Amino acid sequence: MTEPTGKSRSTQLGDLRQQNYSTIMRELMRSGPTARTDLATTIGMSTGSVTRLTGALVRAGLLAEVAEPAQRGKGRPKVPVAIDGSTYGVVGVHFGLYRVNTCVIDLRGQLVAELHTTERTTRLDALVRSAARSVRKLVDGSGLTILGVGASTGGWVDSSIGRVVNQPILSWQNVPLAKALQDAAGLPVLIDSQVRALALAEHWFGAAAGVDDFIHLFVGNVVGAGFVFNGSPYRGAHSAAGGLDHLPVPGRAGEACVCGSRNCFAVVGGDLEVARRARAAGLIGDDDEVYDVFRLAASGDARARRLLQERAALVGKATATLIEILDPELVVIGGGISAPVDHVSVLGDSALKELEVARGGNTAVRIVPSAFGPHALGIAAGAIMLDAVYRSPEAFVPALTAPVA
Repeated sequence: MTEPTGKSRSTQLGDLRQQNYSTIMRELMRSGPTARTDLATTIGMSTGSVTRLTGALVRAGLLAEVAEPAQRGKGRPKVPVAIDGSTYGVVGVHFGLYRVNTCVIDLRGQLVAELHTTERTTRLDALVRSAARSVRKLVDGSGLTILGVGASTGGWVDSSIGRVVNQPILSWQNVPLAKALQDAAGLPVLIDSQVRALALAEHWFGAAAGVDDFIHLFVGNVVGAGFVFNGSPYRGAHSAAGGLDHLPVPGRAGEACVCGSRNCFAVVGGDLEVARRARAAGLIGDDDEVYDVFRLAASGDARARRLLQERAALVGKATATLIEILDPELVVIGGGISAPVDHVSVLGDSALKELEVARGGNTAVRIVPSAFGPHALGIAAGAIMLDAVYRSPEAFVPALTAPVA
């Protein structure tokens, strides 16, 4: 009997093994330390297969046996296995306006180290050089084997071709960010939009863990949303899903949007407009930024707090529109809108008030802040690469390519 065309049997077996590795690691990320027998039951695999596969993952440094048995008494104790955070890690790099946030996270998504640099330029080459320096410094000091770099920025990012199609804040058009950073840092690089990266991180190990239908709304210098439907990030037909810059919202910005309107979400609700209003009110100087408004609010300045609360109420109305359209179980709020003084409750009250009218009193949706606070952007960028490692562990860890004994 001739073998059918397509993949060879050995390739098919390799694909199946890779899929099984991924299934095991994803379940352990979700559930935490778990005995092999319980893991086998949960994922629908034989205990023998789970034992062989987890043995290979332990030897490769991706899993570790938990020292303390999960069960005592008669019979052989169940020794749980868990994701090993001591051997491998990934780097996350976020490119923002004049800022590059770089961090290392371990395989559990835990922050290991972080660097923030300020660059008074938006030029790709300068920002990539700055990022590469930070990557090398963090890699050298992390004590982990780094498997790759995830990078993010605002705007329209096509992850399938490694390019930033349009990032208006940085004036980037059709920029080959993945290749530029890979050449400079000497590590594999994957990129995506910051809103999808944020949604991915929250889904993996943040505020939306275990939630399969949610929105991550980011309001900072850029405005956008990451959507997760049925447990998977939604990118759209052209990797452009989540752009909310020109969504009409109540209010009127002091400066016009690039489209000419003064009621686009990005110019009315973004951090740049908050800073402009704060300067006009004499709260901050001409050279100060929105972070200075946050610091004033955190110190108790009534005018700064009121300015941020007004912005939060406005964003709440836009949030209600998204909820009406997409009907999520959860909305996670990130960016300047949620830090450092937590105005998510103001935003939530504003959104739910709108929904009470639109839904006849039914406002069954949760609105919560990001789990990562000021570290969100770097951690989320790292989650891009972490997700790839979990999907295809053999592609990143050569020790797994040998057949399981």
